[in-house]
Amino acid sequence: MIIPLFSQQYTMLHDMVAAHSIVRVSVYRANEEAEEILSIDLVPGDIMLIPPNGTIMPCDAVLISGTCIVNESMLTGESVPVTKTNLPDPSSSREGQDEIYSTEVHKRHTLFCGTNVIQTRFYAGEPVKAIIVRTGFSTSKGQLIRSILYPKPTDFKLYRDAYLFLLCLVAVAGVGFLYTVVNSILNQVPASTIIIESLDIITITVPPALPAALTAGIVYAQRRLKKLGIFCISPQRINICGQLNLICFDKTGTLTEDGLDLWGIQRVDHARFLLSEEKACSEGLVKSHFVACMATCHSLTKIDGVISGDPLDLKMFEAIGWILEEATEEETALHNKIMPTVVKPPKQPGTELKPADSEEMFLLLLSLLFCEQQQDTAFSLLTS
Repeated sequence: MIIPLFSQQYTMLHDMVAAHSIVRVSVYRANEEAEEILSIDLVPGDIMLIPPNGTIMPCDAVLISGTCIVNESMLTGESVPVTKTNLPDPSSSREGQDEIYSTEVHKRHTLFCGTNVIQTRFYAGEPVKAIIVRTGFSTSKGQLIRSILYPKPTDFKLYRDAYLFLLCLVAVAGVGFLYTVVNSILNQVPASTIIIESLDIITITVPPALPAALTAGIVYAQRRLKKLGIFCISPQRINICGQLNLICFDKTGTLTEDGLDLWGIQRVDHARFLLSEEKACSEGLVKSHFVACMATCHSLTKIDGVISGDPLDLKMFEAIGWILEEATEEETALHNKIMPTVVKPPKQPGTELKPADSEEMFLLLLSLLFCEQQQDTAFSLLTS
């Protein structure tokens, strides 16, 4: 009874994954001309064109030109979009040596299968392109689906103890069986009666309905989960849930508030903390290096005219009340990949923000060069 239900859920999940993965994409192949093909025909080495309005990635690919803003919540659970930059040119590296591509090492240049490309940005008129490195079940999404469809065999202590308990019952039943047979023979009991009484001892000691009772509970629980739209492909784990007394969630937003608020700031002057200040946008702090650091040390970007990024960076930037301006697509097409982003307080001279190149950003958590346009001075903010 449990096998048909498991097979049905397995088939539904497999068909749902297969149907979701088939899309039409544009690729560059030997003739160096873009052609549209189905995602199931993609092979490693194809150069994929990323649409300007975004797409769902059907494979794992590494960016070779342009930048992308990607939502990786499908894989990581994080709802904050991340910025992916193109793979740096090995000839321009400091060591002057070629690097072997690795998904873990070059994660910030890799577009993973199943993630949602929200927005792209090209430079010098070159379209956003990526080289396909993995397809099918070899991708990050494929490995996740494979672990769901083919879970590792469960080996819980509960089941080991249950089997040990059954073995003990079998041993007791064996002793009772031998005792009944020997005692009946000595008392010259008929053979038919000996067989019935001996087997009766075994059925009393080891209940034949015990496995059926355990299976019935799993089947009913799995049916209730199915009615709620929950796929269960490892029914043995359902019984383990009955032992749980406490469940801990490790992600903010599941049971707690999904958001942060900035209460205030506390500056340091000559290795001593100053008094706390609740308003970071006060006139006395507008020209301070502290607020300039808050305005520039972040990874915020604009998506459809709305500032997006890490919630902590977003709250910090909103608290100071500054304005973030990015280059338009027309301006981006006329320049190289290092484009200035301007942040400025309301009705104040602007502060030009120049992000470091991708190799420096790999070595530093944040490296920013900003200059005050009015005073013609520059500051470098480095944090490791």
